[in-house]
Amino acid sequence: MKISQISLNYSNNNSPQNKKGMSFCGKTYFYAFTDIHQNAELHCKYINKLIEKAKTNNNIVLLDNGDIFKGLYPKNSLINTYSTAKKLAPNLEIIYNVGNNDPGFKEYDSKIFREYLKILNQSGVKVISANIKDGKTGKIPEGVNPYVIVNRDGDNILYTGFVVDKIRSDFATIDSFNSLDALEKLAPEIKSKMKEYNCKGFVILLHDKEENAFKIRQKALELGLNPEFIIGGHVHHTFSDESKNIYYPEPFGLSMMNFNLDINKDKHSLKIFNPILPENCETGIFSKEIEEVKQKEEYNKAIAKSVLELKHNYMPEYSMVHNELGTFYSDAIKNITQSEIGLVPKSWIYDTLPFKKDQYITKIDVLKSCPQPFSQITQIRLTPDELKNLLQNDINKKNRIYEASQNVSIGLSSDNKTIKQIKINGEELFDSNGNAKEPERKISIAIDYFSIRNKGYESKKSEYSMYDGIIRQLKILEKEYPTNSSYPVSEIYKID
Repeated sequence: MKISQISLNYSNNNSPQNKKGMSFCGKTYFYAFTDIHQNAELHCKYINKLIEKAKTNNNIVLLDNGDIFKGLYPKNSLINTYSTAKKLAPNLEIIYNVGNNDPGFKEYDSKIFREYLKILNQSGVKVISANIKDGKTGKIPEGVNPYVIVNRDGDNILYTGFVVDKIRSDFATIDSFNSLDALEKLAPEIKSKMKEYNCKGFVILLHDKEENAFKIRQKALELGLNPEFIIGGHVHHTFSDESKNIYYPEPFGLSMMNFNLDINKDKHSLKIFNPILPENCETGIFSKEIEEVKQKEEYNKAIAKSVLELKHNYMPEYSMVHNELGTFYSDAIKNITQSEIGLVPKSWIYDTLPFKKDQYITKIDVLKSCPQPFSQITQIRLTPDELKNLLQNDINKKNRIYEASQNVSIGLSSDNKTIKQIKINGEELFDSNGNAKEPERKISIAIDYFSIRNKGYESKKSEYSMYDGIIRQLKILEKEYPTNSSYPVSEIYKID
């Protein structure tokens, strides 16, 4: 794919002059989203909304917390969105914190990312990440800054960003290092710049888990830095702690966070508003190109007749609950590989697969519910104890339980923190003391490659991708399930 080169004629000024009738009033209006994952339609809706707002407001800042790439629509459908926005609304400030998926998995993807950085920089978009580095030089990649200072008509605010400590060992040429170490190393320079430019505030964007948001906030305070707020991402669910001003917006473009920061001398006030929903936005100036992408034959290929709704809840309160879509996808990879059970991590499932009366499920429907379905299904053979440890580790580290095929039942402690029992086809794997009844038994498990790699389990890649399994399972539904029936859900029950 050839990346278009653009040349913009407007001045890239950190402090754009007010247009007639606009006033700053010491208040910055922030908008934030995270983990768009190539949902170009929703992304363009929000950007079009902010372009319109920028016509009458000169104090708008958009915070994009990464993972704009890897997912639904083609990458080139997002390449020029921000440059177009800056061309039409140069007073709209856009700050983009690099996500772990953005550099890509292969040299080809890395090349696109580096060209994208050039376009963003040329357009006046601020790209940040304080702990990202070029795998070849060990230095921060060209086009990325560890921090930026943005002036909104007198109020300077310094923004810095961080990504997960280790992006991935197989990324082409981009790597990262510990965010706490990066902040500690950078703190003297940040404090010096904030003093030099009389900065009124300090903001952190963190593309990492919630627990690390608390750690980096505490580290900042120890270093004499007091974040106005922290915008999080990467975890694929919402989270907030208003006492610490830590906020994780809804992922996948399901909404855009809306809030303001009012700075009046030494008094700082943060006010959160209702999020902006995509149904209240229009693609506007991006409509033509989005429709062209949506109408591509590959996206509209009919797979199977729609016969039921497969619901998915990704919110934190459902982290220990199985749902129809998770069970369905787990069944899909189990059945196509003829394994005993199937497991799918919750973060791979994005949105409900809707029921469409008298219509067909298409490829775009599948991609909206699981934008990354083309990884290979891997088969592993685990003992009951190894299976329990695999599931327990996800609870301990990510506070969630794998989705499982409908023939699996999982008994959790009343506080949802400990696995007490696992049943396969109604058969208990453990006795009342928690000991495996057949400790040497090997259970055949279907799971996606990226969920299990580098975890030390002996594995074998199948000839199928997750998408293959999903397509096959949808065709089974078309034949076997009556319209508006419900899909059986893998059981989770409590054990005192």
